[in-house]
Amino acid sequence: MPTLPTILWDFNGTLLDDLKACIDSLNVLLRSYRLPPITPEEYRARFSFPVADFYHSLGVRPIDNFEWESLAESFHLRYLFSKSLALQPGAKEVVELLHCQGYRQGVLSALEQQLLQLQLRQFGLADYMDIICGSSDYAGSSKQDAARALGLTGSILLVGDTLHDAEVANALGWKCVLCAAGHQTQERLEQAGFPVIETLFALPSLLSETFA
Repeated sequence: MPTLPTILWDFNGTLLDDLKACIDSLNVLLRSYRLPPITPEEYRARFSFPVADFYHSLGVRPIDNFEWESLAESFHLRYLFSKSLALQPGAKEVVELLHCQGYRQGVLSALEQQLLQLQLRQFGLADYMDIICGSSDYAGSSKQDAARALGLTGSILLVGDTLHDAEVANALGWKCVLCAAGHQTQERLEQAGFPVIETLFALPSLLSETFA
């Protein structure tokens, strides 16, 4: 029997449905720069990492790091209190199921560490995670260095919702599954060459075919 892989989850957009919260907070920021709002369709077609480069492409160009940090903190304050935040369909059920099946699980996120821990507790997922790896700031930078610093060995499967997750998996030699319910469209995700699922409910059967 193949050894079960460690499942590393991306958080925002993968386990957490925060698309509306992100767009609403971003549109407040765009309005402060007198820029037009972004629609959900445009957001999913354009969103990318690093987040600062994505903002720059929209016309949000802070003059220095201090202004960028101020904008990022303001964004996350609005985001955190959004009433639209909720788990993705299937997130709690699949995490619980994989826990019962003996998978080791963790979270690899660009979200600031304390905020990540807070939201994992808030949505009842913290107790299922052996690894919780967030960022030291609110910049939304690449997760690749943090992923490498974990020093994980054996079979690793990263479950995410963006092409950046695929880039991280490729760089570290990990397997990857991408979910099209989050921050990027299915058409974009299919460019990565990894399996793409429409919702997290499809993940257990995919795992059973590969690792049973």
